Amino acid sequence: MSVWSDVLIGLAFVAGGYWLIKTIYQWNRFRRSIYIEIYSSYFEYAFRRKNLIRLSESFYLNNEFGKHKIFYQIAQGKNDKTPQAYILILILSGIYVLNVKNQSGKVVLKKHGDYKQYYTEKGKKGQADKQHEYLFKNPMDESRFFAKRIEQRIGATKIPVRSVIIFPEHAEITWDGTPENEIPVIHRKQLIQTLKEENEKNERVLSDDQIDELYHLLADESIELEKNS
Repeated sequence: MSVWSDVLIGLAFVAGGYWLIKTIYQWNRFRRSIYIEIYSSYFEYAFRRKNLIRLSESFYLNNEFGKHKIFYQIAQGKNDKTPQAYILILILSGIYVLNVKNQSGKVVLKKHGDYKQYYTEKGKKGQADKQHEYLFKNPMDESRFFAKRIEQRIGATKIPVRSVIIFPEHAEITWDGTPENEIPVIHRKQLIQTLKEENEKNERVLSDDQIDELYHLLADESIELEKNS
């Protein structure tokens, strides 16, 4: 066997090892994200992830809801310093805005005012654990603001824009006062069941063609930017 053959085999092993490590890393990110609830598998997501048009559909959602579209949007709310990422899911009963949060630990919700997150930091050997309290903006205010922007964008008040707020599985969600019934607050694994319940109880207001039209109205600018980047 020639020296070049040894070199090529070595490079193949290095490339294969790099691909395997990268795939494991991306799989771990996928399984901890909301995408695991939207796409049928990591391999489907990996195939779609680098293209907005491919990302707009899911084998899993097609099986559950039939015609649908998915659009990812980053928007900055009024007086916000940091943009918020939203996921829009278009199905026959309207547009659903997913506001995905990453806060874990104990999360205290309220109708008005900031939410609270309590996080326990494990103490070093011989030291007591430390309890931390953080305030973060009420996601319901964020969602209402963004939903109004979507309504203005599509210019059609008869098409309902409904919000859903989503926390990680390991978040302990409690309410300070009476729970808010207008906007569902759920864990990630409840997403599809919540959408199914909303879809079943609400009137079908969109046709397949209208879903496509609304998607392009919302997404064409981003798709064009992607093509030119």
